Amino acid sequence: MSAAAQSSRRVLLVPPLFDEMNRMRKMLVDVMRALEGLEVGSFLPDLPGTNESLIALEQATLSDWQAAIQACAQQHEISHIASFRGGALTVAAMDKASHWIFSPVKGATILRTMMRTRVAADRESGRNTSLADLTAQAETGPLELAGNILGSQLFTQLNAAEFPDLENQRIVRLESDNKPSDVKIPGSALWLRAEPDDDPAMSKTIANDIAAWIKQ
Repeated sequence: MSAAAQSSRRVLLVPPLFDEMNRMRKMLVDVMRALEGLEVGSFLPDLPGTNESLIALEQATLSDWQAAIQACAQQHEISHIASFRGGALTVAAMDKASHWIFSPVKGATILRTMMRTRVAADRESGRNTSLADLTAQAETGPLELAGNILGSQLFTQLNAAEFPDLENQRIVRLESDNKPSDVKIPGSALWLRAEPDDDPAMSKTIANDIAAWIKQ
């Protein structure tokens, strides 16, 4: 058994949402490997409705995601949570935990980006679709965005979701981001890439910062 697996220093990683998770998957794996070398254990759960989940995304809600992350942390007795991008929206109820949050984003921003992609794709197919059209559709039934089938409740909850202001939190952003943060790091906005990519130097910096934060 590795030193990281036996260590009392452990962190639960909460992934980004939807296609941002696909673009950042390699980075998250690299962060976990770097944490292993720093003797920090880490977990990366699947959210309900994603990857190997037994339920369809169409049936999942933001409330389900929040309950699942909280249950996972309790099961593994982890009090340190590292959330990435929209993953921060799933930890709003965990005010007693310590939170490391990377480039948090509002739920409405995530949805708007996905809807614009859908509008552009529809236009290329000869269909005229607007953001208002898609929002109206989501209010009455499932909506497909970027290959994801979102139920009405998930869409509504995400559209209203702000990233939480938690008591024990460390907000981390890229140096190129002018939004308020506790620390800035060099790196690439991988969630904006057209295809999945990585940034080994950024992954190492993230792991080092998480490990130092846990020691505090």
